[in-house]
This record gives sequence, C-alpha cells and structure tokens, in this order.
Amino acid sequence: MRKLMRKRILVPVVVIAAFAVAGVAVAYFTASGTGSGTASVGTDSGVTITGVSFDNTLYPGGSTNVRYTITNSSSNTPAKVGKVVADTSAGTNGITGLPVGCNASDFSFADVTVNTEIAAGGTLNETGTLRFADTGANQDACKAASPVLHLKVDNSGI
Repeated sequence: MRKLMRKRILVPVVVIAAFAVAGVAVAYFTASGTGSGTASVGTDSGVTITGVSFDNTLYPGGSTNVRYTITNSSSNTPAKVGKVVADTSAGTNGITGLPVGCNASDFSFADVTVNTEIAAGGTLNETGTLRFADTGANQDACKAASPVLHLKVDNSGI
C-alpha cells in the first residue's frame, strides 16, 4: 500500500512538474520598438574667384581673354563648380565702373563651363572671354574706361 501511495503522490508531482516546465517554455511576452540617432552633416565654405585679369585692351568689336582663379575655401570637402558667369546682380552684364554715357550692355562675358571638382583647399585657373561690341553708334564715352567685370559660379546645371 505504501508503494501504491507513493505512486499516487509521485504521479501528480511529475505531472505538475511537467506542466510547470512546459509553462515556462511557452510563457513569454512579445515586444516591439523603434530607435533613432542623429548624424551630423558638414558644410562647405564656398569658393572664391580672385585674380581677375585681362590680356588686352578692349576696342569696339574686339575681345580679350579674362584670366581668374577659383579657390575652394573648404578645408574638409571638395567643391564642384559648374560654370563661371557674369554676375548680373552686380550690374548690367556683370559690368560696373563705367563713365557716364558708356553703356554696360555693350560688354559681354561668355559663360565658361568648368564642370570640375576642386579639392579641399585647392585652386583652379580658368580663362574666359570679354567682348566689347561694335554697336555702330558713337562709343567715345567708353574711351579710357576701366570696366569692372564681376564673376560668379553658377551650379544650376549640375
């Protein structure tokens, strides 16, 4: 009888233990979540156009080479330059400094396609053309003038 009693006690204990193990094995929570972080993106310091010089004196109907240097002021990143154009925000056709009666619209600077990446801190020497139109009208007011040509980088095409 003792043996039978032991079996009766042992069977429920084993069954309870089996259920407890099974319960632990399948008892869990599910969870979901999200996370994020903020990165830092640097910027450039821009480019400058310096050393603008002209090879020849201009006369009506003539032109001259315009030499200049583009400098990437950024120390950490290259800068892509698309074109160099006359800065019309500075004056008609990018020209200022003319005496009264000398028409800035008689001068024109042809866009220069550069389409080059300038290394950080690097420079690029370029050449363009400035023309002085022969309008067929009296242009004496432009004699001995010193037109100032203003240039800028135009990256709208890249």
